[in-house]
Amino acid sequence: MQKKHKPSTQFSHLFNSYSQAFNKKHKRTGSLFERQFHRIEITNESYLKYLVYYIHHNPVHHGFVEKMNEYPWSSYLTVLSSNKTQLKRQEVIEWFENRENFNYFHKQQHELDKINQLLIDN
Repeated sequence: MQKKHKPSTQFSHLFNSYSQAFNKKHKRTGSLFERQFHRIEITNESYLKYLVYYIHHNPVHHGFVEKMNEYPWSSYLTVLSSNKTQLKRQEVIEWFENRENFNYFHKQQHELDKINQLLIDN
């Protein structure tokens, strides 16, 4: 039976190895990263929807673009596209029930304060 590796454990090994190599090369000690990596389990569908929105809205929030569909590196465009992709497009749409609700949810002006309560990087 093949052993399953947790992504969080793999990232921890990657960051630890990188930190050790960097510190050794530059003859220094201590953490390279400002704070420890944290994660929060997605426990309900509402939280998942807001996180999807937050990710898609982030380029707008930070002033890179004025509208979500203007940011070319977002999965937002991929979800709406009919082009071939490895993204599980239908699964994402089903989180919102259908494509129309996906569009409707993303066009709403959500309170970022409400979303910020859900995020771990505050």
